[in-house]
Amino acid sequence: LSNERSVSLRDFARLRDSRTSHWGLSMLLRTSASALALIALSFSLVAAQAQTTVLPDVVISANQTPQPADRVGASVTVLQGNELRSRGVETVADALRTVPGVHVSNANGNKGGLTQVRIRGAGASHIQVMIDDVPVGRLDGGDFDFADFLVDDIDRIEIVRGPQSGIYGGNAQSGVIAIYTITGRGMKKPELTLRTEAGTQKSSLLSSTLRGANGALYGAFSVQHRDTNGQNISRFGNERDGHRGFIVNTKIGADISEFVNIEGVIRHTDRKVQYDPETVVPLPDAYAQDTQQNTHARINLNTRSFDGMFVQRFGYYVRQEDLTSTCPTCFSTFRATNTKGSGADYKGVFNFDTGGIQNTSTFLLDWKNEQFLSGGVSAERDRTGLAFEHIMHFASGFTISGAVRHDFHDVFQDFTSWRIAGSQKFASGTRLHSSAGTGITLPTFFQQFGFNLTFVGNPNLRPETSLGWDFGIEQTFLNGLFIADITYFSIDADDAITGFGNTAINAIGISKRRGIEFTGKYNPFAWLTFESTYT
Repeated sequence: LSNERSVSLRDFARLRDSRTSHWGLSMLLRTSASALALIALSFSLVAAQAQTTVLPDVVISANQTPQPADRVGASVTVLQGNELRSRGVETVADALRTVPGVHVSNANGNKGGLTQVRIRGAGASHIQVMIDDVPVGRLDGGDFDFADFLVDDIDRIEIVRGPQSGIYGGNAQSGVIAIYTITGRGMKKPELTLRTEAGTQKSSLLSSTLRGANGALYGAFSVQHRDTNGQNISRFGNERDGHRGFIVNTKIGADISEFVNIEGVIRHTDRKVQYDPETVVPLPDAYAQDTQQNTHARINLNTRSFDGMFVQRFGYYVRQEDLTSTCPTCFSTFRATNTKGSGADYKGVFNFDTGGIQNTSTFLLDWKNEQFLSGGVSAERDRTGLAFEHIMHFASGFTISGAVRHDFHDVFQDFTSWRIAGSQKFASGTRLHSSAGTGITLPTFFQQFGFNLTFVGNPNLRPETSLGWDFGIEQTFLNGLFIADITYFSIDADDAITGFGNTAINAIGISKRRGIEFTGKYNPFAWLTFESTYT
């Protein structure tokens, strides 16, 4: 798993060499009925199905380097793609609904409608969403639309809760959602998966993934298409609100040598969604449509030296988002928004031991550029960041980490953020974990520069800030058959950006959020698992 990222501990540098695979052929034919009386015929054809040895539980995104799960002090949940698919979970949004402290909302109530995620009561723009290490939050509004995001090509999803700007910089105020797509690395035989559905309302779905490896080369390709005429969202009239989604993802890499790896990924999304605009209540039967095309790509060069003591990653990414909104009954009948972004980063990791203490020091330098065009308003901004994190693991089971980051902005004041985290594991099966840090959320391009004549930007906006901490107890019972975790969190947010007439301002005062998160998992048999979460 850690081979997805070039930065890893020495203990996990050779994970790919320990993998063994067994292949088989299976076909699943099933029927299902949805709450909307959609009767679909679904089948899955797996040309070759792999079973690998169980690897140590590793969390990739909670620190600058992947860490064993029992050493992570931050509150984190890891969702495995294979488990989600075996449970019948269809979308990433549905998967996130099962995570404590996470709220998922659909603005229009229909498939394809704007789907936002919030963590610990903060706004949707306060989360840093990453897909294969590319930040994908909207540059105009700050949030990420999870609509039409299927789990078919997902390897894992990691949700890190609490302020994480000390690791990721701006827009990680309430947490991070890191999504990693499947890879063909380490596979002995190719694997082809097909899934299709058809049903009422002229609904259809086609999803296919192909992955494998040949010598030093490996790759994965996936394509997904969803289409439906939908139903009428309004209580009035009979106009249907349909949607269409097309997603293609390609990941290709090569192990040039034992010490050098290069990997690239590109993802394109083309979506169209129709809805009834919320101009008055109750909702009238009117016409509105959004069309989106999003593309992002990233390439990494990964090196490992001195038997894993020194690991480096050089990365570069680009992204582009084009949104067209048509709403004849709205104040703004037509709006086109085009945003572009690019970034580069260097990460160097030193792994060393001192007096029986395992140490990991990480240095990070990154840069990104963002461009915005909407309604005749164009803007651009740059940011350069410097970060450092040090992790110490003691033989007693205690792990502590400290991270600090400074960001240089061309249109905002520079700011420094930090995070500390600790974990203590006992032989009794008890683990204590805690973290504290600061969070930053930058004003969006809409808030800072406005668009058309309907909203006036405020160039004097200050970034939103927060200070938060959490403390949790994890307990394992019955030799791991039952695991429970309860965590308390506290967050104080300042300079919240809010609407004021036709512009935006920084609100006066501190916003306080307190809460408790509980997770329980009972696995009495290999084929049966009970899970519960509470917030």
